[in-house]
Amino acid sequence: MWLTIAGAVLLVVGFASAWVLAHERPGVPAEGWFPDPSTTAARRRFWDARAWTSRLEDGGPAADRGRRFRGRFWRAWLWLVVAAAVVLGVMGAVYLAGENEHVLAAGSFLGMALVCCAAFLFVDRQLALRDTVRPVQVAAVAVATAGGTLAISANVTGLIIGEGGISAGTAAVGFVEEGTKLLVPLLLLWLVAGYRDPRAGIAIGLGSGFGFAIAETTVYAYQFVADQTPVFCGAQGPELTPMAIVQAQVARVFTVSPVHWLLTGIATAVAWRLWHLYGRRGTGGAVLAILAVMVVHSLNDSSVTAFCDPTEASLVSLARYALLVVMYVAFKAWSRKSTPPQLIGVVSRGWAPKHLPKEAAE
Repeated sequence: MWLTIAGAVLLVVGFASAWVLAHERPGVPAEGWFPDPSTTAARRRFWDARAWTSRLEDGGPAADRGRRFRGRFWRAWLWLVVAAAVVLGVMGAVYLAGENEHVLAAGSFLGMALVCCAAFLFVDRQLALRDTVRPVQVAAVAVATAGGTLAISANVTGLIIGEGGISAGTAAVGFVEEGTKLLVPLLLLWLVAGYRDPRAGIAIGLGSGFGFAIAETTVYAYQFVADQTPVFCGAQGPELTPMAIVQAQVARVFTVSPVHWLLTGIATAVAWRLWHLYGRRGTGGAVLAILAVMVVHSLNDSSVTAFCDPTEASLVSLARYALLVVMYVAFKAWSRKSTPPQLIGVVSRGWAPKHLPKEAAE
């Protein structure tokens, strides 16, 4: 019960903070014609101060699309990943020495938070997210969704598992968890004009995924120690050793939890862009994107109960690593459509926009 109460408080405080901290910023850069970043042809495309539009104009210099893995791809975010690895290494050593569950939870919290900060810095370097929202606003959204994770997602999922079993729970988990992660961003979109920029949508979508990942990873630390994690294949597995618990938490921080913010980032990257460019006419595509993310999430979790043979389970585990890569590629494909003009040729070629909408050149 106390987790639900704490979650409700975090949800309210985080949402109120995100609301109060918001103010509508002018688009950066201002609207105008720029070399079309989606092609090497001599063509210009109109930037409306928030997004690349379908308006084209022949002539002008061709866009410099940059070089792969150059420009702003590397730098500071890598040190945060290294710091997270160090924190988790220290956490593992201290936990194995004394088996203190609070050490495991604190180390998991800090390691996950550092990885989330690294992810935000990386995407910010590619998209200049801070032109639209401040990091403190992203943190407020993360706090709100962390609260929603404890107050809403955990209770709804537990109720579904209690009524329909673990298979029903894993089948519904994508809809419950993605719905929880999108609750705060969608409310901010509808209520606060300062969050309607497509890049702001990406930022708060990531922030919401960060909050969910941090909350879930911290809770799992206590559940692993108490041996209260879900039983997926109808029989309780062997008791987890302290080393196995540490390995599971490290794997969650670096490979499982990132899928959460990538899925939510994909949904907001697609939905916010469509709503910005097409208004209500973009709602169908936005809803389809959100539903697709929910289905992928549920299918991923359902695979745990569908494949209980040890060999099949091992293959599914490997497939989840591939899913992480696929989700990153999909996130990049939609997010880079919002790479602003001032960063074209500065970021690596992989983050230059592709497949932008087309109209006949003027």
